[in-house]
Amino acid sequence: MMLKFSNNADAIDFYESLAHLFYAIAMSDGSMTREEKLKIIASVEQHWSVPIDTTNSKEIMYQTLRDLIANKQKSSRAFEIFQMYYSNHIAIFSEQLKHTIKEACDAIVSSFNKKNKSEIIMLTQLNLLFKKKLER
Repeated sequence: MMLKFSNNADAIDFYESLAHLFYAIAMSDGSMTREEKLKIIASVEQHWSVPIDTTNSKEIMYQTLRDLIANKQKSSRAFEIFQMYYSNHIAIFSEQLKHTIKEACDAIVSSFNKKNKSEIIMLTQLNLLFKKKLER
């Protein structure tokens, strides 16, 4: 998905925050399965791989995910980071973008067995967040 940013730093911030969301969704039940990792990779490759200056958005996302995993970040904290980014940049989140993000998150949690309670709660939080309107 091609998004327009005013500068590279804004683009990097977006893709880092999106990686936080994917991590939060996958880790909402306390573990990230191989299937969830593969679904994140598939989603990144399909929707979020674009050139940014001397790097690529997918490399930014993968590095952010590796850092979150290495630091054993809590899923709730990772979600809070995405939530703060969303609240501060709500204008860039079109309905199409929100739909694509929700589809990716649903695919991540559906990749291994069925959705569990923790994953359903996290998806509900995301849906509630996306219903928040731009305040003028």
